[in-house]
Amino acid sequence: MDRNRGRLLRNFPELANGVKTVDEASAYIGAGEKQWEDGAAFSYGIWLPPHPAPIGQVRIKNIVWNVPAAELSYFVDHDYLRRGVATEAIRAVLREAFDARGFRRIYVRVISLNEESLALAHRLNLRHEGVQRNAFRCGFGELHDVHLFALTDADHRSAASDSGAGE
Repeated sequence: MDRNRGRLLRNFPELANGVKTVDEASAYIGAGEKQWEDGAAFSYGIWLPPHPAPIGQVRIKNIVWNVPAAELSYFVDHDYLRRGVATEAIRAVLREAFDARGFRRIYVRVISLNEESLALAHRLNLRHEGVQRNAFRCGFGELHDVHLFALTDADHRSAASDSGAGE
């Protein structure tokens, strides 16, 4: 977290400002475990063997179970950008979300300055649904436009059949 604090402040200010000590990190992990047990959010760590330290996370959060729909968020350590790590991890979590948990819609919110995440959303075939102007204040106090992307279960099934998944 410390190595990526600037990127976190821009994209995840609550996380960047709320997890600065070992105790705060332990509390964050404990809260994530409770959210998992309650079905309120699902956090998945990203590791690359043989290294024991996590290099990122993917979260399903802001769940609306009566649809069911949720927001997807993700973060990968700066040293692992543009290596396919996030793409592979997110694809695995999307399969879990649609195939095992029965979600009908997963969406992602990306600020305009986050070029890596904008490109990733396109690579994952999420559909661009629009831009919310001045919709997010980052940890530096700046307002940013937010791009909204989404994938439905029908989109997911279509992509899976196009790629020959399950054959």
